Amino acid sequence: LYDVRDLIAVKGAKELLAAGLSLQRVRRSLDALRIKLPGVSAPLARLRIRCEHDTVIVDESEHAFEAATGQVLLNFAVDALRQEAAKVLTLPIPDRSGDDEAGAGAPSDAYEWFLHGTELEGEWDGVDPEEPAFAAARAAYERALELDPGLAAAYTNLGSLLAAAGDLDGARDCYDQALHFDPDQPEAQGNLAALALRAGDPETAIAGYRQLLRGAPENLEAHYGLARALLEVGSRGPALAHLDRFCRGVDRLAAEDRDASLLERRGHAEIVASALRRELSGS
Repeated sequence: LYDVRDLIAVKGAKELLAAGLSLQRVRRSLDALRIKLPGVSAPLARLRIRCEHDTVIVDESEHAFEAATGQVLLNFAVDALRQEAAKVLTLPIPDRSGDDEAGAGAPSDAYEWFLHGTELEGEWDGVDPEEPAFAAARAAYERALELDPGLAAAYTNLGSLLAAAGDLDGARDCYDQALHFDPDQPEAQGNLAALALRAGDPETAIAGYRQLLRGAPENLEAHYGLARALLEVGSRGPALAHLDRFCRGVDRLAAEDRDASLLERRGHAEIVASALRRELSGS
């Protein structure tokens, strides 16, 4: 039987979904709440939960915090902020016709900001999120999404940037958003599967990679990732088949499309494949 709290919880979940959040994000937010507030068995029934700018916010007593992270939010006076924002919007636009050329090449639309983000990301060392290039690339992708909230590629690149910096939850949210706007995007599908494997969930990774391969049978990253996930669960024969598909696919690429990283992984895949053949043949 369902009690009143259950009905309230269902109503709250429906409101979050109606606000545009994906089912995965709602579920993760509720799971996070149960961990952070173990005394609250039905968070949607006991707390006021709302969606604000694609973030699940919890209002509890005198405080508000993000459901996913537990970060307490400052309680600004919303009406006062709106009034100040209105004043800023009515200010005259300054005449920048005399500016030097430094600002002449600044991005002017969402796609240009996206391209600018890829350039800045290329300047990052891929290790230290404190580097200026990381912050600049992130800001560029976020600016692109402000201008075009449906730019799926920007969500995917931002997710990859966050994943490289260790923010797996933030990356997962970005990939979810990318697939919300572009359900068949192979990059986001593959990256979600890679995150699952990285998080120690090979079964979810296997399902994700197989779904990707149904739509893109020659996707090299999917064959490589699926082989790794299958090895995690002990499926050596199928793993060998996907390693072979990966190696043959790399060999068919034009020379200019085979970078050092891809060739290194191809060499590693061949070593593992050879070991699997010996093991499976009993020699």
